[in-house]
Amino acid sequence: MTRNPSAYMTEVNTSKNSLRRQSGLAHVINYGQFGNVTLNGPSLFICERHPLTILQLDTNKSKTLTDISNLLNVEFPHTNTCNGDDKRRILWLGPNRWLIVEPEHECLQTLIKNEFNSSEVFLTDLSHGKSTVRLRGRKARDVLMKGSGVDWHLNSFGADYCAHTKLFDLAATVDCRDIDVFDIYIARGFAEDFWGTLMDAAAEFGYQVD
Repeated sequence: MTRNPSAYMTEVNTSKNSLRRQSGLAHVINYGQFGNVTLNGPSLFICERHPLTILQLDTNKSKTLTDISNLLNVEFPHTNTCNGDDKRRILWLGPNRWLIVEPEHECLQTLIKNEFNSSEVFLTDLSHGKSTVRLRGRKARDVLMKGSGVDWHLNSFGADYCAHTKLFDLAATVDCRDIDVFDIYIARGFAEDFWGTLMDAAAEFGYQVD
């Protein structure tokens, strides 16, 4: 099974006047099934999530955080956890720092800035600096174990947990979306290297690129 990669080269505009943002992985992604795929089918499914708005938010004002939470309709998590869904998701990055992720369809940064004083909340748009890969399937945790010393066992790292770690020697943020579904955020400049290493690690189990 193959797809036309050119369909993924450019994505939806945030406005009529904005430039189309190109995927950092479009030219290296090959669609189909690879590796040790058995008669039962692939054990892993891998895709790039693109385009996404990825916004880092910093504030130490609890009242401001509550107000932003009400505006976005998602509660801000604490201590290595996440809240939300594919429409809007918030990851805890550390004390007074969060990552807000949603499909790219509106200017989230402007939405927040219009409501809150810049002295109370600091926003950094990371959308152009990050690539996001979704890894899912019954062998997803086995692949993560190959690349990091984090305890990926379900009892230790369940749904709505996140980790900031080195994955295959690259800095990564890993969001456990469900039991065997993970979103991995990598610096765009290292995305090609990460993608190739991830394909090598997944080949043992058989995988499908969607």
